[in-house]
Amino acid sequence: MVAALALLAGPGLTACSSPPPAPPRQPVGVENGVSTRYYPVRGTTTAAIFAAIDANGLVDTSGQRAVGVTSVEWKLTSGDVDVRAVPCVFPSLTVMLHLVVMLPRHETPDDLPADLRDRWERFVARVAAHEQRHVDIYLEGAKAMKARLEATRTAVSCADLEKAIDAEWRAQQSDIERAQAEFHAVDETTARSEREALQARLDGTRARLEPADAEIRRLDTELADLRRQVDAGRADLVAQHNALAGRRGALAEEYNRLVADANGLIDALNWARW
Repeated sequence: MVAALALLAGPGLTACSSPPPAPPRQPVGVENGVSTRYYPVRGTTTAAIFAAIDANGLVDTSGQRAVGVTSVEWKLTSGDVDVRAVPCVFPSLTVMLHLVVMLPRHETPDDLPADLRDRWERFVARVAAHEQRHVDIYLEGAKAMKARLEATRTAVSCADLEKAIDAEWRAQQSDIERAQAEFHAVDETTARSEREALQARLDGTRARLEPADAEIRRLDTELADLRRQVDAGRADLVAQHNALAGRRGALAEEYNRLVADANGLIDALNWARW
């Protein structure tokens, strides 16, 4: 998730005690670090797991609840600058960013039932991949920042150069945030399509359950009536009763299969909500 930036308004200038010759242009340096932290998750059911996730209270910069978060801190540093040199040249600039990725980690994964553990592993892999894309966008943005700043290395005055660097810094930050927002929009569209497909399947399954349930209840009533007649001596109805019981049994098996399918789709929807 996109996190708030610690944005430097503009690099400071440090005057040297004597005016040496203007230094040669140096490439802009980039220093970055990525660290991963984890918050604990417990529970051996889907509901308990997501309750534990919710309890951690992660939010993105839009205020939405989040399962994973990538936060970033930016900094721009420069070497000593001779403010009297014409043209003004920054002998060195370094773009520094530190990224922290926060991900969920189950404390006792071996306690999970096999099917739930499989869902959990696929879920956390998807969350990690999502956050990795945020990291990649930041790192790609840092490279683009380097190119922008290298194009603004000299100016007639250091004040003008500082303004140019600040303008490029802000412009690239805007480009990075726009790329993060575009990624979120595409990712959410994909996730929403998956959820809608699951919901459509669930609706279709539920639509088949209702008439099956009604038919089973009707058959139960008819079977009860036949049973009473057979018990009263109507042996000629035994075959009819048995045939109806077989039909009811097959329908019950189909109904139970539909219930299992519906429960599986509901569980899949719960895991697809993030």
